Amino acid sequence: MGGMAADVFMDIRCPRCGCEATPAGHEDARAYYQCPKCNRVWATTLASLAGTDGPRSRRGSIRVLVVDDSNELTKILALWLEEEGYAVVTATNGREALDAASVYYPDIVLLDLIMPPPDGFAVCAALRNPLPPQVILMTGLSDNDHVRRALDLGVVGLLRKPLSREMVIDAIAIAAERCQRDPLSKLRWHFGMHPRA
Repeated sequence: MGGMAADVFMDIRCPRCGCEATPAGHEDARAYYQCPKCNRVWATTLASLAGTDGPRSRRGSIRVLVVDDSNELTKILALWLEEEGYAVVTATNGREALDAASVYYPDIVLLDLIMPPPDGFAVCAALRNPLPPQVILMTGLSDNDHVRRALDLGVVGLLRKPLSREMVIDAIAIAAERCQRDPLSKLRWHFGMHPRA
């Protein structure tokens, strides 16, 4: 029985197509995976895979999907969140975000409003599935119609760019607290750990 647990580490699947991924290496406390079907490469923190005890590992069980059409911003946000112990998956457009959400069932989605179709509003609406995540929207716009429309979607918060580390971490902490109280969080965790092909 102890040998079986050692053989099964984690089933990592591509956020785009759901195909079982292959390890592609590791560097700077990140594990890289590649999809043999669509050739997508992505990273996750080694800490999020380790399963150690303590408050950081409890945060590591909270999956955050970061979505912005700026690669640089997604990298910075992922770094900030990984340093706080969260498990992070990134996407750079709405289609990738929906693909990743359907595979990993994130607890929290940090989502840019303005990006190539589908935009943040459409992605947010599509995430209202049987296991909806907590959504935090990001925008550089100050248009009151956008703010009203975002709040109508029932999001945790709306962050205005430029973002600060403190602003992002505080918003994620509020969303994480809501996740801890959410009775569906265990189901999201289960399905995220056992992605569908």
